[in-house]
Amino acid sequence: MNDNEKRQHPRLPVEVEVELHRSDRSMCLVWTDDLSNGGVSLTMNGHGDWPPIGARVQIRISGPLGGDDEPPLVDAIVVRHTEAGIAVRFDDPMRE
Repeated sequence: MNDNEKRQHPRLPVEVEVELHRSDRSMCLVWTDDLSNGGVSLTMNGHGDWPPIGARVQIRISGPLGGDDEPPLVDAIVVRHTEAGIAVRFDDPMRE
């Protein structure tokens, strides 16, 4: 079975700059590669210190979405490393 057969949510190619927040590092700017209801693939833009699989992170769209509201921080868990970066699953506390 390949990875595509395991996916629960369809993925859409989306390139948006996002902030990647980690408790043990300063925030860095990265780009989304694709997005689904369950998570997002992030291109690490040359940042060499990727969070390990299983690490809890937060992501936020960089810049305003419209209006005066700041985009929310979204909790996520690193589920795998890719050639260009990491893939994270959105952390939904209601599931646990």
